[in-house]
Amino acid sequence: MLFLVVVVFMTTCGVFAQSDVSSPYSRFGLGTINPSKTNTIMQGMGGICNAMDGKHLLNNSNPASYAEIDSLTFLFDAGFFLKYVTYRTASASEKGSNGSFDYFDVGFGVTKWLKMGLGVGPYSSRAYTSRADFTTLPDHPYSIDYEGDGGLNRIYWANGFKVSKSLSLGFNMNYIFGNIIDATTLYFPDDVYFHNERRVSNLRFTSLTFDLGMIFKHEFGNDYKFAFGATYSLPTNMTAHRDMFIRTMLKGYGNLTENPIDTILYKKNESTPVKYPQSIGTGITLQKGERWLIGIDFNWSNWSAFRINQVNDSLQDSWNIAIGGSYTPYSTSVSSYFTKLTYRAGFHYDQTYFNIYGTSINKYGVTLGLGLPVPRAMTSINLAFEFGKMGTTKNNLIEETYFNISIGLSMHDKWFVKRRYK
Repeated sequence: MLFLVVVVFMTTCGVFAQSDVSSPYSRFGLGTINPSKTNTIMQGMGGICNAMDGKHLLNNSNPASYAEIDSLTFLFDAGFFLKYVTYRTASASEKGSNGSFDYFDVGFGVTKWLKMGLGVGPYSSRAYTSRADFTTLPDHPYSIDYEGDGGLNRIYWANGFKVSKSLSLGFNMNYIFGNIIDATTLYFPDDVYFHNERRVSNLRFTSLTFDLGMIFKHEFGNDYKFAFGATYSLPTNMTAHRDMFIRTMLKGYGNLTENPIDTILYKKNESTPVKYPQSIGTGITLQKGERWLIGIDFNWSNWSAFRINQVNDSLQDSWNIAIGGSYTPYSTSVSSYFTKLTYRAGFHYDQTYFNIYGTSINKYGVTLGLGLPVPRAMTSINLAFEFGKMGTTKNNLIEETYFNISIGLSMHDKWFVKRRYK
């Protein structure tokens, strides 16, 4: 079974490589980082995750949460998302949209004290195109095109350990892989005395990273539960290799076919050091049985220490605060279907790791979620909706207004249980 799951992960990874619509900010660093590693359930609650666990919840953001999975239970969770975005500058606007698979997770019990999980999903995306026109050379106007493509994916192996009734520990081993491609093209569209030039960089990643997690819980009163969670991602010197190709050419601008002239530089498989930063997250939740839950998270990442070939690439430390909760009116087996629905809501505010022209690129979002149990099945369909903004039109920058729809399918089944038929 485990071998089959790993094969499925490996053969579906290509689906996730470009999972976001284009963003000009993805030109920097590792691209647009996947805002959270949470599933649709937690996305509907603003992205709170650090203190979240449950017998039927897969939460790879904190591997200690896996310790709560029932020993005889096999969990499956997969998600799909749609994104609609409007880009605005001080003088223009443009719309875009995209849809893609978002994540694929499974979790299962190994022993009473050890539970595991496997999953795959996007880590970052690179997708941008822009052009700048110049007249700084007298009688020789020129243009520069910037293009980016690709992204990074993440396969994780999660382990959760039940240390005591109140304390759980865990760790993730993450395999980060993918390609980040950047192309810069210099055009002299109206000049026969200058050759056009193209520079293409293909940066390939294959590296391991590690996350640690803990959750402490305390039950009190009439079915109340308080939980505190913390996570730590270790800093890592990642493995990357770069292919570099620079050539001169005629034409190529507009829809004209490129006519290569000469190769200026070609480097294959050049070792490129990448310094990946540490991250810290904390969170608390207060829960009343299966009726309601509220929580708050804070996360921080040391992206100012990030380096590719000793270059930081306009990055700053990022942080995020998220607040959210859920409410289920009445969840007994004899209650009506509509009272079994779970309603979710949340809010998050982020200082992203982008700092362009000395301006911090910030982001906020308001979320709503809905859990729809499937009658007579151990399955639920989850929906999450998010409206938010990122960036600013100040300093010739771009503001992105977005609307996300996430659709998730959660299933669980019992292992080693003999069914009786009469």
